[in-house]
Amino acid sequence: MDLQTILTLVSIGLGLLATLLGSRWLTAKNKLKQFKTAAKEGVDVITAAVNAIDDDKITPDEVNIIKAEAIEFKAALKILLSKED
Repeated sequence: MDLQTILTLVSIGLGLLATLLGSRWLTAKNKLKQFKTAAKEGVDVITAAVNAIDDDKITPDEVNIIKAEAIEFKAALKILLSKED
């Protein structure tokens, strides 16, 4: 094999490697964004619950706020745990 053939094969190999790693990076990046969203929604649920119990009583409006935040958290978690990207 001459040098040009070797360099061509190395170039093709590096191109394939970059393509595979690039797609893996996009998948990982997407999952990290989904994790960030789920974590934010989880913090929102906790914040709503803490705000509700600050005055030692929970009103129906506060219960509705907690439920709404929990629904958003559940949706974000479902997206995070899905197999699709």
